[in-house]
Amino acid sequence: MKQNWTIVALLGAITSTSAAFAEPTTEPIVLDEIVVTATRFKSTPESSPVNVTVISAEDIKKSSAKTIPTLLAQHAGIQVRSNDGTPDMAIDLRGFGMTGNQNTLVLLDGQQLNDIELTSIRWSAIPLDSIERIEITNGSGAVLYGGGATGGTINIITKHPSKEARGSAGIGYGSYDSKEWQLALSKSGERIGMRITASGLDTANYRANNNVTQNNFEADVRGNVAQGEAILKFGADKQNLRLPGERKVDPSTGINQLMSDPRGTSKPLDYAKLDGGHVSLGVTQQLSLGDAAAEFSYRNKNQQAFLSGSYLETNLNLLSFTPRAEIPFQLGKFGHELVIGGDAADWDYDSRRSSSAASIGAPTTHILAKQSNRALYAQNTTQLGNETKLTIGLRSQQVDYRARDAANAAAYASSNQSRTANAYEIGLRHRLSPNAALFGRIGRSFRIATVDEIFDQYGGTAFDSKVAMLEPQTSQDSEAGLDYKSGENKVHAAFFMMNLSNEIHFNALNFANMNLSPTRRYGLEWEGTHSYTGALAVTAAYSYTVAKFREGVYSGINVSGNNIPLVPRQRLALSSSWKIAEKTALNANMIYVGKQYFDNDQANTFGQQMPAYTTVDMKLFHRQGAWSMTVAANNLLNKKYFTYGVASTFTAGKYNAYPMQERNFSLNATYEFE
Repeated sequence: MKQNWTIVALLGAITSTSAAFAEPTTEPIVLDEIVVTATRFKSTPESSPVNVTVISAEDIKKSSAKTIPTLLAQHAGIQVRSNDGTPDMAIDLRGFGMTGNQNTLVLLDGQQLNDIELTSIRWSAIPLDSIERIEITNGSGAVLYGGGATGGTINIITKHPSKEARGSAGIGYGSYDSKEWQLALSKSGERIGMRITASGLDTANYRANNNVTQNNFEADVRGNVAQGEAILKFGADKQNLRLPGERKVDPSTGINQLMSDPRGTSKPLDYAKLDGGHVSLGVTQQLSLGDAAAEFSYRNKNQQAFLSGSYLETNLNLLSFTPRAEIPFQLGKFGHELVIGGDAADWDYDSRRSSSAASIGAPTTHILAKQSNRALYAQNTTQLGNETKLTIGLRSQQVDYRARDAANAAAYASSNQSRTANAYEIGLRHRLSPNAALFGRIGRSFRIATVDEIFDQYGGTAFDSKVAMLEPQTSQDSEAGLDYKSGENKVHAAFFMMNLSNEIHFNALNFANMNLSPTRRYGLEWEGTHSYTGALAVTAAYSYTVAKFREGVYSGINVSGNNIPLVPRQRLALSSSWKIAEKTALNANMIYVGKQYFDNDQANTFGQQMPAYTTVDMKLFHRQGAWSMTVAANNLLNKKYFTYGVASTFTAGKYNAYPMQERNFSLNATYEFE
């Protein structure tokens, strides 16, 4: 909505005025480089209790990836998929299939981006040029951040204002009439600093009826306050998206639209419009006992969509408060670092649904939901001698959930639930040498059902709407591995296992979202980087992931030992960066994704799997003075493939799929100024 952009403009005017009248001080802002924030405070990889993979701003610049999901997909344990052709691909850590988004906690500067509905993260709302680094923590984060972190945590850290006035402006053009632009400005004075980034994209996209228009704005204002700083962040994004729908394959009728018309559309009228905004005020302080920090945040999202004869308007609001403290202390001969904090989050969800925009004033369905989360947590890291660290963390979270269909007076169209969800983690890290360390951990994580998972449009006795609360999903997690680093060379290897109870999942065998009987994930992740010379570096990331039903009988079908759909058993990513000359580099990336069961095939009886595929991307980068140019080729081998397919539960061999882009090219130019 326009109100989000108005908020941004007013905040920009206020902060600009504040900067002009700020009182000078003798000390400038000192912005230390933060390596990781795995404890919700500044730390280095050596002091972090868990393994964190860091993608730096320089890595982003070198990579052939053009979106955050394709960048993340170059790392172990991460799978991406798409069924709408947008940059906002679904992401999956450690094999959760269709619920990967709900089991991967995504943060922007420590603030949650996951919503209480079944939607993908708005990756495209974060300008790539605004990112300082991305921290990936596979399988951890539930104690510090709460629900939805069973697969892992991804924290996107944005850039802080630079000390000197500087900026950049860029434009790009590519296949499918793709046009993009970006702008970044940054300046710090003696007391206050500000950074602004904006970007835009307009593309017809590969498929018919798949145009995407995206515009984003992000701002970061920081100022000295006592023994710390105050940080104001705000932004807005707007997306218009056309939805092409599926391509059908049906051997019984001889239809194969993947071969005959992969670029066509089955939904020429479908579309979605999204408009979001956010603002947060944070404070950090150095106290006598340690460090303290807190953020107060507000996030809003409005959506309108027309989907095959059904129109909806949804408004979602989130208010959160996240105070915490880090307290170092000595107890006996051991040194400790204690992180304690609380999280408060209030969600307000309002969705009206009807047959058309004209009739939305008298909706056939009006879903109102509120979710209130209150949590306390503590995590203590103990230095046991010079080589060993022990980390113990606990979290208790109270969740109050209310949901109803205001357009349906039936008792089963309304429900409430209050639950306490607990998480814990015990980790041990032992340094074998200055270059190598062993680590292991056990823990418990949880997830709360989204509104879409507790609401059934036709689940009532009169074939009307129904609200049925689901129990929180829990997982007993364990992991062991090895880290090695020497100079520019590093290796990370980990074996993990997760035993889940009450997994929240759509079960096509009985056509309902439900709490499943026990399930299990286990696997191996290996990632290594080797620098052959100062000019050539190669990274390999391999994942072996197994996701199975431990037990369960649904509609008379025993699924014990069956594979959970949409989880490829094997996955390999190879990346290289070659510095051809002082100002010229060639970067390449290859990704192999193995076979996986189609969505809806919990019985494992469909008779075929989604085909394996391999893609290759390349990017040539050259810098000349203040200008930098990149030429990129994605899907260089022109592979015909799809990342999401859903099997028919009625017709043998029939399925729908969503083809990905064929070979495409782009050219970008950026000018940096001071």
